[in-house]
Amino acid sequence: MNAIDLFSGAGGLTLALKDSGFDVLLANEVNAQFAETHSYNFPDIPLLLEDIKKIGKDETEPILNGRSVDLVVGGPPCQGFSVFGKRRFINTQGYDPQADPRNALVYEYIRIVDMIKPKFFFMENVKGFTNLDKGLFVEKVKEKFREIGYEDIWCEIVCAADYGVPQERYRMFMIGNRIGVKYEPPKETNFPIGSGRKPEYATVGSVIMDLIGKENQIPNHVPLVHKPIVAARYGYVKEGCKLNVEDLPPELAVATRRDSKTGKVANFSHVYKRLDRNKPSTTMVPGHNAFPIHPAVNRTLTAREAARIQTFPDTHIFLGTRQEQCIQVGNAVPPKMAKPFLEKIREYIENSERDCHES
Repeated sequence: MNAIDLFSGAGGLTLALKDSGFDVLLANEVNAQFAETHSYNFPDIPLLLEDIKKIGKDETEPILNGRSVDLVVGGPPCQGFSVFGKRRFINTQGYDPQADPRNALVYEYIRIVDMIKPKFFFMENVKGFTNLDKGLFVEKVKEKFREIGYEDIWCEIVCAADYGVPQERYRMFMIGNRIGVKYEPPKETNFPIGSGRKPEYATVGSVIMDLIGKENQIPNHVPLVHKPIVAARYGYVKEGCKLNVEDLPPELAVATRRDSKTGKVANFSHVYKRLDRNKPSTTMVPGHNAFPIHPAVNRTLTAREAARIQTFPDTHIFLGTRQEQCIQVGNAVPPKMAKPFLEKIREYIENSERDCHES
């Protein structure tokens, strides 16, 4: 069962593909540092370090060498879909999401799918993808896929915690095929804490607390050295809460940023937020290149702790500066989140091939 991974980053989907029984024939990534991490962890997978716009049959055919591709996966970068930043443009008269250059990579992904013609495609993105331009954009994308032969398309917002990831991370999964399959998603494996259903969501504490005291002894487990005043503020952030500036003594409440307008420290939720060891994490996105505060230690998470929350094994090494490692971890699809969806795709393909042989 063969697959291609586009926009592969540090390899979250590649790992999920391999764990689901796929042979990854080819990966593509434009960021040199991310590509280096991918190649370090998957040295046997050919990787095209290239802008996807420049990839055609001349680049792929020598690598594929006549082998058919069952599945193409990928998550086109999502600047045009995020619910933050410039989403306000959707209400601007004359704004066309299809003409927005930030959205162009989705069409490049569709172009590659059309060129390769796999049995299935799997595309993931931020959940804001589904309501951009009041939902018209996602419908246009589906229409484009149908035009190239992928009539059956399933598209939903998926919560990582529902599939055993200790993180309430929401992503859009779009899965399409050209073999006449009505895709049904895998059933949830975990349930909200306190719902009475078992097993409950995995927690932060279950995956990172054993790393306390092992700092700098495990790859990527290198703490950020905080300014003394910042570390002292962390001591006032209760577990599972954001900083309450009013709780700080006067000497810690004074702003250290020169551009402060109030003279007091600003309560940025992505900076002064401590995780709760007894709950799943919030989405692992590095704010100011740093993750949330550790449940029990007055520092932010290390890249390794964040990678554990993202369900990467400790054997998966992230290269580059600490900042680059954090971005790679934060951008990745949690392998454990994607795996059951990819296993379902494999099952559908196997059943389809079996039916063909029997008939």
